[in-house]
Amino acid sequence: WVKNRKRLLQIKDRKVKYYVNKEQCRCKIFLNGTLQIEQAVKEDSGQYTVTVYEQDGKLKAEEHTMFIVQGERNHLRSACPFSSFSEPVPQPILSAECVNKTISIKCEVKQ
Repeated sequence: WVKNRKRLLQIKDRKVKYYVNKEQCRCKIFLNGTLQIEQAVKEDSGQYTVTVYEQDGKLKAEEHTMFIVQGERNHLRSACPFSSFSEPVPQPILSAECVNKTISIKCEVKQ
């Protein structure tokens, strides 16, 4: 996995190798190649590229995905990861929609 042309991590022979600080990345990879970003923030936005190789090293696939984390402080105030808001919130409701290789993820808190 690469973000904005900077290598993040890879999995090969079931072993994960990080090219960035694991804690700063807040990311992990599953055995099926799925990338997970924990507690996504605006700075996580960018072009992500996954490259998949066959066992013999030949290129199998390469996919580019633009990941955009949006949010205005007023709308996300109670569920927002910004340090200026530290009040406890109820369980957030996550919803996702995928259209034409673009995924939109929404996090809401009903009060």
